[in-house]
Amino acid sequence: MKKALIILASLIGLVLVAAIVLPIIFKDDIQAAIDKELDNALNAKVYYDTDAFSVSLFKSFPDISVTVGDFGIVGIEPFEKDTLVDITEFSLTLDIMSVINGDEIEIVNVSIIEPTVNILVLADGTANYDIAKPSEETVEETGESAPLSIKIQGWEIVDANVLYADAATPMIAAIGGLNHSGSGDFSQDVFDMVTTTTVDAMTFNYDGIDYIYKKSLNADITMAMDLANMKFTFKENQVSLSNFGFGFDGYVSMPGDDIDIDITYAGKEIDLISVLSLIPGTYQEYLDGVTATGTVGFDGYVKGLVTETELPQVLANFSIEGGKIVYADYPIPMEQIDVKATFNMPTADLTETSFLMDKFHMLLDGEEVTAYLDFKDLEDYYWDFRMNGNLDLEKITQVVKLEETTLKGKINAQLNTKGRMSDLEAERYANLPTTGSMEINGLYYESPDLPQGFGIANTKMTLDPKDITLANFKGNAGRTDLNMDGKISNYLAYALNDSAMLYGKLNFSSEVVDVNEWMTEETEEEVPEDTSALEIIRIPENVDFVLASNIQSIIYDDLELKNFNGKLVIRDGAIKMEKVGFNLLDGQFEMNGAYESAMSLVDPLYDFDFSIKGMSIASAFESFSTIQTLVPVAEKMTGKFSTDFKLGGSIGEGMMPNYDDMQGAGLVQIAQAALKDVKVLTAVSNVSKLDQSDGEVTLKDVLLQTEIRDGRLWVEPFDIKLGGKKATVGGSTGVDGSLDYAMAMDVPAGQVGDALNSAISSFAGMSNVVGKDITLNLGIAGTYDDPKVKLLSASPGGEGGGVKAALEQQAKAKVDEKKAEVTEKVNEAKDSVTAVVNQKVDAAKEEAKEAVDSVKNEATEEVKDKAKDAVKDLFGKKKKGGGK
Repeated sequence: MKKALIILASLIGLVLVAAIVLPIIFKDDIQAAIDKELDNALNAKVYYDTDAFSVSLFKSFPDISVTVGDFGIVGIEPFEKDTLVDITEFSLTLDIMSVINGDEIEIVNVSIIEPTVNILVLADGTANYDIAKPSEETVEETGESAPLSIKIQGWEIVDANVLYADAATPMIAAIGGLNHSGSGDFSQDVFDMVTTTTVDAMTFNYDGIDYIYKKSLNADITMAMDLANMKFTFKENQVSLSNFGFGFDGYVSMPGDDIDIDITYAGKEIDLISVLSLIPGTYQEYLDGVTATGTVGFDGYVKGLVTETELPQVLANFSIEGGKIVYADYPIPMEQIDVKATFNMPTADLTETSFLMDKFHMLLDGEEVTAYLDFKDLEDYYWDFRMNGNLDLEKITQVVKLEETTLKGKINAQLNTKGRMSDLEAERYANLPTTGSMEINGLYYESPDLPQGFGIANTKMTLDPKDITLANFKGNAGRTDLNMDGKISNYLAYALNDSAMLYGKLNFSSEVVDVNEWMTEETEEEVPEDTSALEIIRIPENVDFVLASNIQSIIYDDLELKNFNGKLVIRDGAIKMEKVGFNLLDGQFEMNGAYESAMSLVDPLYDFDFSIKGMSIASAFESFSTIQTLVPVAEKMTGKFSTDFKLGGSIGEGMMPNYDDMQGAGLVQIAQAALKDVKVLTAVSNVSKLDQSDGEVTLKDVLLQTEIRDGRLWVEPFDIKLGGKKATVGGSTGVDGSLDYAMAMDVPAGQVGDALNSAISSFAGMSNVVGKDITLNLGIAGTYDDPKVKLLSASPGGEGGGVKAALEQQAKAKVDEKKAEVTEKVNEAKDSVTAVVNQKVDAAKEEAKEAVDSVKNEATEEVKDKAKDAVKDLFGKKKKGGGK
């Protein structure tokens, strides 16, 4: 007995020693085999924690368990910074005898714990999962480590998160909290595979629309697997999406290149509540307290071959009979809901594909809604659509509760249309019988997303095959009243074909358009502007709209534009402004221009000219950032100005103008103005030694010739009076605030001090300047807040044409100095700002007299908040806090 116990203890000890030693012995071989297979198969960076790599006999005795911690795969260019797969723990169970024999290591079980998978597809179709090495790149077997053989009997995935984002489609699918387990002996030819799958939240978004949003999924499926004949047959199974359950019968067979499918499916224990459970999760809260009854039918099949030329027949039927929806707090139900619809794709010939909804009926408090749709032939669309009904929107909100939302109004609509796409494209309207009308009265909608409210007091739309005619539209958007009439054309083609044009001619009038009501409030906690740069706004190229506007008052920030009228044209990816006029800051504006954003342009272009008459200089500085940047001296000026100006350039990141290619030119007329108490004048007085009480500039009947180029505002020499003394000034101000001006002024010699008199004598070469008029030539540099003024030269007054000639001589010297930096192409382009905008070359100069048919304007209400900063930067007011 004692001997037997010793033998038993020895055997147990031997097993324990083997359990400890064998994994150590074979660890390197197993790790080498895994590394080799990964290297042979993948063109990607594979990482895992080598310290967390373990081999054990205890975990899956008698087989060997291999565990890898923090395992992941990172893609290759252009996805070198994107993780394709990240797994907290990845375990393989290997057949121990296959490891010992070393000929072929067999995988019998796989466990994946907390994987995160990110599948990305770019707009050009490039995918981050395309990392498999081509067969010719596969490393040949060297015999250094045994290959892996998959003979799995069980597997599990625990708490997985999967994202699929396809920009080419565009489509996004997300799965959160995926748990999956399965079993089946893949070492056998025939066996049953049993799987269980649960998903906490599943979302499917196509082209910006959520078709499935955070829905749960449960699936228990058993399939008979015939690996020898590659035939897989559904046995017991149950699948439910949210509360909508269904199941499958049939098989999928792949004996060769073709795939043979014979599957039927049908709903299981579903009712109207099951259907409502499929409503995207963002709307689920509105269904609280709703009860629904009615018989729901859902079934269909997929039968036939999948080959290079064939597709199986697909049929899907859906029906509701005797449906009724009741909200607990409102006694009037939505009832007599009857729907019957069928989708049929009998062959791969798309001309035979069809969708038929031959019945839709609903009754709401005695008001009936009916509809019919027959849609078929995906090569040359055929449609037959009929709809008739009266809706009281307030009753709908009482049947289906909308929290914190006001919705009311009545809609009476009738529509009948049928035809083919080919007739529509050929404008054979006689073949497109279409009639219809819609009347809306007392509509009002308000919600947390639209607190301003939107209303339609009344309107009527009539339809024919070509046009929708809008008559007597009266409504409001917040405090803004809306009055419109006109036509929208080619609407059917636009609805059925993404590339079709939509045409429209509308007249719009309003007493007050309050833009401020739609702007985002600025707060101290607001993030810096550069962290939320606006995206480039692209105007649709298949929209051709003409909007004639007449608005009595537009309130924008603390500005009020009065008597706004003109024409806005949306065409060819551009918004154009034609003969737009308005009053602002006691000045009268007339503008023409364009914002062009066709996809063929890397950066959108703007090109407009404007005329301003009688605007306050001080008010213009207060309101427009361009003047604050390029004419800072205007802050201290009194008086009014008029101008004819032309401006063009490109729009860059954040919808901001690119100053490096901004070009402009025009005339600025100042009838009378005064300037004092500025640092530049103080600096001039300090250099000239004149009495600072004379440091006031007056301008009378001045015509300034200006130009914007090279990031600077250039001003040709013009005459002023400084403390009653004549002076001439010319030069430029940069967008960086730098000054580069020359000033020439006549000063009686007797009014300068001895020190300056001595300096002047050395410049002029005169032994005595007493009693003579002296022309001082000054250079002004630095910045507006820190000007640097110095005496450049002096000459006897009246010689060489006086101050005008002196300044022109200085200007000529500066021009000669700049010539090496300016190309011949710039000089040739000076008479055409538009040419400079289109060709993006430097320098342009032209008196702004001719109108262009373009506009800088935002197209849709969606971007009104974004447009505020972009418009201000062109010729708008500075943001609060000093931002440009």
